[in-house]
Amino acid sequence: MILPLIAFVRTERRAEHVRSLLRLAAPGGSPRLAVVALAAVAVFVGIAAAQPVIERFDERPERVDAQAFFAFDTSRSMMASAGVGKPTRWDRAVAAGRQMREALGDVPVGIASMTDRVLPHLFPSTNREAFDNVLRYSVGVDKPASDVADNTRATDLAATRFFAVGNYFRGAQRRLLVIFTDAETKRFEVERLTGAFVDSGVETILVRFWAPGERVYGRDGVEQAYVPEESSAAYAQIYARAVHGEAFDENQLGAAIDTARAKFGQGSSTISVKTVDIQPLGPFVLLVALLPLSFLLVRRNLA
Repeated sequence: MILPLIAFVRTERRAEHVRSLLRLAAPGGSPRLAVVALAAVAVFVGIAAAQPVIERFDERPERVDAQAFFAFDTSRSMMASAGVGKPTRWDRAVAAGRQMREALGDVPVGIASMTDRVLPHLFPSTNREAFDNVLRYSVGVDKPASDVADNTRATDLAATRFFAVGNYFRGAQRRLLVIFTDAETKRFEVERLTGAFVDSGVETILVRFWAPGERVYGRDGVEQAYVPEESSAAYAQIYARAVHGEAFDENQLGAAIDTARAKFGQGSSTISVKTVDIQPLGPFVLLVALLPLSFLLVRRNLA
């Protein structure tokens, strides 16, 4: 901070000397204000360099005996809707996922995407902000894309067997997989699914988002190549029987939520979880530093 002040004083003396030679009047305003502004810039920049933050602590209950995973179908057919500007299957699935997340309360919930593979994006947690951010920024139709070219009939419900045989659930006694999909799936081996889930302890609920007459529309409103799979309802039921789970249509969301809550019951194994949310303040301090800096620039231009 001392060096900028020394430089300012020397600059002012040179400017005063030049004005005296040219017999020019001194600029308006007190030099003290310039010194104060220069000091303020230095102080604010120093504070920003220290990277100040605001810490917000959040304490909430969390079940240790139960976990859920929400698997969202991200294949292209989830873009289908009743018309341009109407909610797509994806929009309705996300809204349903948020509603079920709220209903499950202190049960940790994770998020995965599903096409011809499954990919975890958030492991079971009670952090609602993390849940919302993953749904908003990390997953979406074709995000991530499937391994199938052009995402043609990309959904493969058989891929959900990895929830049963993989390490998706971390030691929880009560495990629930909820699948949000249109069930327009490839054919799958029922026996293979049954074998994967039979001893896994994973309960399964499938919620199907589908309506007759829905089509996929581009951003320009033009209908794109897409043929709805009329047998999706049958596939949903076949899948539910294979994994000894239950299937619901989207207009039965209330019943699906009640079923999910009943599977978890009233848990007594609850701990208190504390998390810290850190908000950096450096960028805001730098914005404040622009005020005295602007004053100095204007004063220099008027000199």
